Amino acid sequence: MSSSLAIRSGGVTDRGLRRESNEDALVVTDTMLAVADGMGGHEAGEVASALCVSTLGSSELFTLENFMDYQIVEPEPGLDVSRFRATIDRQLKLDPDVPNEALGAVHRLRSVLWEADQAIQAQCGTRAGTTVTGAWLVCIAGQWLWLIFNVGDSRTYELTGPPVGERPTDPEHPVGVAQLTVDHSEVQYLVSIGQLTPAQALVHPRRNVITRALGTGQVWEPDVIVIPARPGQRLLMCSDGLTGELSPAHIARVLHAVHHPKEAADVLLQAALRTGGRDNVTLIVADVLQADDPRLTTGTINHIN
Repeated sequence: MSSSLAIRSGGVTDRGLRRESNEDALVVTDTMLAVADGMGGHEAGEVASALCVSTLGSSELFTLENFMDYQIVEPEPGLDVSRFRATIDRQLKLDPDVPNEALGAVHRLRSVLWEADQAIQAQCGTRAGTTVTGAWLVCIAGQWLWLIFNVGDSRTYELTGPPVGERPTDPEHPVGVAQLTVDHSEVQYLVSIGQLTPAQALVHPRRNVITRALGTGQVWEPDVIVIPARPGQRLLMCSDGLTGELSPAHIARVLHAVHHPKEAADVLLQAALRTGGRDNVTLIVADVLQADDPRLTTGTINHIN
């Protein structure tokens, strides 16, 4: 097995400058991080996002030494095995038996999200729902991997280019962010079929209409992708209150320039508030470090109401 990895993270959530309440929520465990953006109006959206992150945060899946010991609770999982197998084979190009184990992890992660969907419906009926995006760090067949998941239009990004704090020297590899998730929204669909450009999507009147959510009684199916995890990697999970205010280039500059994930999260939040703060803003910045890295002792989570 490769050397152990760990997560150092910092997160913030704020109701913004124009909303009366905060319908966002976040959760961080030793191996999993997630952001949820509730919908359904005051109280209902707050309940949906809170139930989502509490279900994820309390799941034993993320604490078991062997994730295969987790008992799937969904009665009819309906997992599209061929799609997940093709995705994992394409991304990782591992030995044929390894994707089968990765599929087991994907299947179990999907089951936890189904539990969250059911918990929201049980408490709220179909009056509320939530988006969610997150990342689970797990060792599979001796390789450390991220399982990146999303339902709705909250997003997960990866910082690209030179490592945090290092000056760019290669013009072919500038500082940037790669969006790892694909929005489940009407405008993203129109972009995908060529009817809208990404720039048009940013100002489209139906840009906030999502096509998947947990708890609504409608389509909730998550997307899950698997990517290698490595020391020095930095991820960002956020609600659309951040991406609606800041460009990817601005986000990338902050993530690259600010060393501590907590401080990077604070800087991004303040930038989103300065540019309007029209929605709730929630984000988590997470670094991958070697398990014996002394910087792990300085990781913090901060909640701002």
